[in-house]
This record gives sequence, C-alpha cells and structure tokens, in this order.
Amino acid sequence: MPSPIQLSIVVPVFNEAESLPILHQQIQDAVVPMGITWELILVDDHSTDDSHAIMLDLRRNDPHLRIVRFSHNYGQTAGLAAGFDVSRGEVVVTMDGDLQNDPADIPAMMQKMDEGYDVVAGWRKSRQDGFVLRRLPSIMANRLIGFVTGVKIHDTGCTLKSFRRDVVKRLPIYAEQHRFLPVMSAGSGARVTELVVNHRPRIYGKSKYGIGRAWRVLLDLMAIKLIVQFSQRPLRYFGVLSLSFMAAGAIFACAGLWSLGSAGTNLDENWERNSWLNIVVSISALIWMLMVFFALLGLLAELVIHASGMHKRSALTRILNEQN
Repeated sequence: MPSPIQLSIVVPVFNEAESLPILHQQIQDAVVPMGITWELILVDDHSTDDSHAIMLDLRRNDPHLRIVRFSHNYGQTAGLAAGFDVSRGEVVVTMDGDLQNDPADIPAMMQKMDEGYDVVAGWRKSRQDGFVLRRLPSIMANRLIGFVTGVKIHDTGCTLKSFRRDVVKRLPIYAEQHRFLPVMSAGSGARVTELVVNHRPRIYGKSKYGIGRAWRVLLDLMAIKLIVQFSQRPLRYFGVLSLSFMAAGAIFACAGLWSLGSAGTNLDENWERNSWLNIVVSISALIWMLMVFFALLGLLAELVIHASGMHKRSALTRILNEQN
C-alpha cells in the first residue's frame, strides 16, 4: 500500500462471524467510490466463534484488510487502542462490528474533517435499541458526562467517530475510556464536533454491553476529569483541598476548645480535662497534616507537569488551533 494512507477504519470484533462479510462489503461500497487510499483494521478480541477464520478468508481477497488478534479478551477500549497503534491513515474512523453503525456515514464524516475539525463524533439521534436498558441509561450518562467535563456531546457511547492521526496517537486510553475520546481530545485543544449518523437494529448475535458497566463508566469519568482538566493546574485543585482541611482543622480546634471552656466546673477532674484536650489536639493535628500532605502533593504534581512539558504542548496545540 502507498504511504501515507488517507483513511484507516478500525473495527473491534468479538464473536461477529455472521456480520463480518456484510460489514466488509458495506465498507467497500462506501469507501471505494471516494477514490482515496484506505485500510481496514479488524481487531479480533479473542473471538470464540469463526470470526478469525472469516477475517483470514476476507484478507485473501482484499489487500486493504489488516488483522490484529488478541491472545485474551481485553475489551473494546483495548481493541481500539491496538487499532490506533497500527493504523497508518491520516484520518482514523472507528466503528462497531455488529452492523449497527452504518459505513455509508463515513464519506459525510470525512467531509466534516475537511472543514477543519480534528474529531467528529457520531450522534445516534434515532437509536434502534431498547429504551429502559440501553437508551435511558445512555441519555443520563451523556448528560452527566457533559455536565462534569463541559464538553457537550449528545452521544458519547457511539463508536462511529473519526479522528486525525496526530490526535489518536497522543491519547493514552484504557479501561472503558473509549467513550471519552472526544472529551480527552477537546482537553488537549482539538476541535470537536458531532454528526447525526444512521443507527440500525442488531440482526445477528447479542449485545456485549449492559447496564452493569455503569459503575465503571463513573470511575472512568472521574479519571478523565482529573486527566483533562486538573492536569493543567494541579496546584490549584490540590490547594483547594489543602485549604479545606486547614479550615476544617481550625473549626474543629475552636469548637473543641470552646466546649472545653464552657464545661467549666463540670470537668472537675484534671484527667478528664486533659483527656478531652488531647483528643482535640490530636484530631486537629491529623487534619492539618492532611492539609500539608495535599499542599505538597499539589507542588509535586506541578513539578511533574513542568518536567514532562505537558503544559507547553497543550498551550502550543491551542495556539495552532486558533491560527487555523
């Protein structure tokens, strides 16, 4: 294949034997008329059906097809990360392998990229899934993610997205963080938009994801909040925690000493007075130690950020985006 390639399509696959031939044909029908150089990367997440054999059969007749196979089942995020690592396209499009994402939307996403955007997120406005178990939790999660991160994306869970190569190459992702890729990209200065895409009902197999992963999404949301927004000014946020503990320690100390003084003659024995005083001093000292701990942790985080040059790269990215 000539290099560089204009488009890489990354598809994580787990037990999608029936869907793969149809998906492969639909991708060809969508991409070949565009007249660009492209590659299709199928990441086999250790499928237990005939998916891998079908991939090998498809590759014999299509030089655009590349295969990555995991030795264990690692999940969708790991599949996307592996696809990003081996991709060679100037633009990388991700999509599911279950035929619910429509490859016919790829040309429209490429047109959006030509308008100057770095990330285009698909929006399944007319989603063909059950309301209670799939759509309602998704709506709530999207609103929570938008509120916490400040990046307003209607459908963070849609796998159909497109990225510029330099964006995906600098995004370390793990756990369930594939849904946060637009948020992470926006945090590094990328220009993010969304596009209404077609969503089709599942015709083969069953969904690999359920409501049980909601708690993992919440944990990843906390991690992304820290990575995207706290990493630029860590001392500010750790300083807030430090000052909060300082105020709490002062309030507790004053309240303890006031209660000690107001007790007056009710504490006739010296050992009772000394015991209460020791408790107040010990707890106040513990709280103030936490204050010092978070202050030093903030300073250490600042040193790490400056030593890594992350603050300079983020500033440079924003300047380049403003100039473009």
